[in-house]
Amino acid sequence: MIVIRSRPESRQAPADHFTEMVFVDELAVAEEPSRLRAFSVHFTPGARSAWHQHPFGQILHVTEGEGRVQVKGEPVQRIRAGDSIVTRPGEWHWHGAAPTTFMTHTAIQEADDDRCDAYWGHQVTDDEYRAITAATED
Repeated sequence: MIVIRSRPESRQAPADHFTEMVFVDELAVAEEPSRLRAFSVHFTPGARSAWHQHPFGQILHVTEGEGRVQVKGEPVQRIRAGDSIVTRPGEWHWHGAAPTTFMTHTAIQEADDDRCDAYWGHQVTDDEYRAITAATED
């Protein structure tokens, strides 16, 4: 058994993978042969990931706030604290905070043989985000 002590420092997510201010706390990266990884990701209002996919899929669980998630070619969906999202292996998607609220989720995914757990595409532009979020407002 390994006990992973709380890490007090969050790191800012890389700008080539996220817009606005996003912070990541590494919860766990399992020892080999496991490839499991878990993170807590904190999005400021309007912040979001770029389009990306995971070789073995991803599980997100929203712990605070409200956000948005979209699979390529499908409508955007509103997500709130308590919601869980499962993406399929290789499924292009993005996720982030709603325009006026913070959002935090736990992300769990598995790395491939090259220890890569995500393959990144282009950023979701401000115009795409505004057009997408306008369609989800009540």
